[in-house]
Amino acid sequence: MLKESFLVNRPPQPPVAVQSNVRELRLAAGLSQQSAAERFDLSLRVWQTKEAAANPALLSQGEYELLLLLAGRHPHFVLAPQNKK
Repeated sequence: MLKESFLVNRPPQPPVAVQSNVRELRLAAGLSQQSAAERFDLSLRVWQTKEAAANPALLSQGEYELLLLLAGRHPHFVLAPQNKK
């Protein structure tokens, strides 16, 4: 059941511009390269290309915003622990 607070009409937030600061965000999220690759369902090698200093392969919009959330740096949203009953 949705809580009423989720039903509040809010204007849509603009998308966050995808940047190449993947390594910085991964470290802020407390993830190793291997654990980040697993969380994003990528091979370690593919993840490493996304962190490469020269010619990084950018994350998709969704991947980048999830990484921002995990790092606690999303400009519009924060993760909250789930209340288990």
